[in-house]
Parts: sequence; C-alpha cells; structure tokens
Amino acid sequence: MGVTVGERGSSGGERERRGREALRPLIRPAGVGALLGVGGLLVAALPWDMDDFCRSEEPWGCLGFSLGVFAAIPVVCTLLGGVLLRAVGVRPAWRVAALGGLLAVLAVVLNERAGVGSIGGLFAAPLLLAGAYAAAAAVVLPRTASRRRWAVLAGVLLLMWPLTGVLSDYRVSDRKLRELAASRVPLLAPDVDGYRLYFPSADEYSGRFTYLLLPTSVKPSADDRERRGVWVAVAPQVAGFAPPGACESESSSGRTGAGPCEQVAPDTWRSSHYDSTRYIARRQGVIAVFSTQGPSVSDSDLRAMAASLSVRSPGFFVDE
Repeated sequence: MGVTVGERGSSGGERERRGREALRPLIRPAGVGALLGVGGLLVAALPWDMDDFCRSEEPWGCLGFSLGVFAAIPVVCTLLGGVLLRAVGVRPAWRVAALGGLLAVLAVVLNERAGVGSIGGLFAAPLLLAGAYAAAAAVVLPRTASRRRWAVLAGVLLLMWPLTGVLSDYRVSDRKLRELAASRVPLLAPDVDGYRLYFPSADEYSGRFTYLLLPTSVKPSADDRERRGVWVAVAPQVAGFAPPGACESESSSGRTGAGPCEQVAPDTWRSSHYDSTRYIARRQGVIAVFSTQGPSVSDSDLRAMAASLSVRSPGFFVDE
C-alpha cells in the first residue's frame, strides 16, 4: 500500500519537531557559554599592564603568572557558569558547568593548535564557549544524556587533535607560500645532495630572502646547527659591492664583508675571516651569500652550492 503525500509531510514534520525538542535543552547552556565568552573578551580588552601582576626576576617570572591564569580559567568558568546556569533554570547546573569549563579549555587549546592565532582565538571565545557548554549539556542533562552521546563526545575530542594538527600545518604552509610569493628578490636556492633547507623567510621590508642549509644528519633543533650549517641570504646588490677589491654584501646577519674577496668561478667569489667563510654569487641581478662558521662545511660543498643556484618556486621551500 502506498504512502500519501500528506503522510510523508506528517512524518517529516514529526522529525522536525523532535529535532527542535532535542535542541531546546541545549539553548540556555549555550547562551551561558556565549555570555562567559563575551565576558572574557571584555576582561581582555581592559588596559592591563603585565608589570602589575608579575616581575621577571620572580621565580618563573611572567610565565608562572600566565600558567596560573590558564589553570584558573576552568575554575572561573565552572563557578560563574554554575551560578548563571542555576539562574536560568538549568539542572544539574554544577555538573554542566564543570564539564563545560573543561571543554571550554580544550576548545581554546584546539583552536590555538589549529593555527588560528591569539587574536582569532580571542574573538572566537563566545562561539567556542557556547559550543562547549552545549556539548556538556548534551551529555549531562537527564533529558539528553546517554552513553552513546558520551562516546560521540569522546570520539570527537580524540579526532580533533590530529585534525587540528593537519589544519595548522596547512595554514602555516599557506602563509609561508604567500610570503615567499611576495618576495622582492628571486627565490634562489641550490640543490645539493646531503643537505636540507630550513626556515625560509622573505623579508618584505629589507628585501632579503634567507634560509638555512643543514646536513641531513643534523636536526634543525640541534644546539650546534649554526656551526654545522650554512646560512644563505639573497638580496639586492649593495653600492659597496665591487669585487674583488670590495665585496660588501647582505648576509643573513646584516651587511658585512667590506674587504676584498677572491674570484673562484664566473660571478662567484670567496671571502674568509678568522673561522668564518663566505661564498658570494651574483645571479639574476641579485647577490646570494653563503655564510659558515668553523670548518664543518667543506669548501667543495660551498662551491657546489653556489654552482647549483637556480630560481625555485615557492613550493620548493615548503614541500617536505
């Protein structure tokens, strides 16, 4: 026997009504969370002076104060949230407030991990806290609580950690690509076996493009990376650059090398001073300077780097 249009409409209306009924208990907790978020924005907007609360000479300095504030957030959310939830008739108010405060902190941490940034995270506070308190009500209130909802909440929280990490990596890569694409100098880089490129940065004010070349055996977090790696700076040619008599140029640490240098290849010069060595290459109308400290990097490697310089796409510097 077929189903009439009226029966289908009635069934759809019933599902819609049930959906509204399921969401209704979450509205007031979400409103309380949003109100707490707005309150946090107002407090953050006050003209605070960190020197009034912490001193750098104290144990842990301002870091200790910041950690204390972060630890106090769920406590404050629980206390104020509990009072406000009771005032609007939510029961059990304190259970919702306690879980809502904890979820609010997790939401802020995940928001930061996603790479939104402090300003974006700050203005997202009302929305984040509204969602946290609504989620808490969904698993705590007698009318909505169930083991299934607890399982869904736990699953979502577990999935959000890797997902926010992926989002953060994407945002960082996208921001770096845009920065490099706006470089005022050609993106010159070598391609030498045994070395990897780290920390590419295009400075829009100085017009300098820099990065670090490290042997594949050296981690970028190593304490001795400065002595085992090669800093490269690509910048416009300065007025004092007239090799071999005067080889002043922009390095990663600023303008250096006003003295002479020796030519080792076409448009390539070498300069040494104490334990530092610089290879200077003129390519594409700009100057690339390879700077080393100590004898860790061989002269043949530096020469190969200068010889293999070529203009690369922005993706060359962000691809793993």
